[in-house]
Amino acid sequence: MDIIFVHGAGGWLEDQPMAAELRRRLDVPVTMPHFADEDMSTAAWFGELDRQRDARSAELVIAGHSFGASMALLHLAEGWQGPLPRGLVLLATPFWGSEGWQAEYALPAGFTLSGDVPLFLHHCRDDDTVPFNHLDHLESLLPTAVVRRHATGGHQFEGRMAAVADDVGSLIH
Repeated sequence: MDIIFVHGAGGWLEDQPMAAELRRRLDVPVTMPHFADEDMSTAAWFGELDRQRDARSAELVIAGHSFGASMALLHLAEGWQGPLPRGLVLLATPFWGSEGWQAEYALPAGFTLSGDVPLFLHHCRDDDTVPFNHLDHLESLLPTAVVRRHATGGHQFEGRMAAVADDVGSLIH
């Protein structure tokens, strides 16, 4: 079983504590590759996700934070090749589109995630980076997702990683 943690935009250093806490709580390796901050294109992020996927076993769990979470979800929607991940645990995921942030990263119309891929969405009400209502938009688009609303924790999920680790752990055991 392999776990990849996809950090947020410009967040490779800032997200290290979250990946480290998952390692500590689950007592398993968690790989957090460095995604290029100078190239925020889907091609660059999808390419790195593909390289990471191809270097690991077919038993893959993806945890993602912020922009990285949205890139993992978008990649599943737009051409993921090979075996699907065992599940996704996404934190503070931006919603791109008319009801969220305007950008070229919007999920395609009519996208549904395969019922074979468990999805957990976590967001903290006091997140000052990604508005909390983005979670509501994702929940309506992805009705099979398990949604975790946290009262506090901010954008970096301070004090909330136990709940995240529980969901990741449910996918690896």
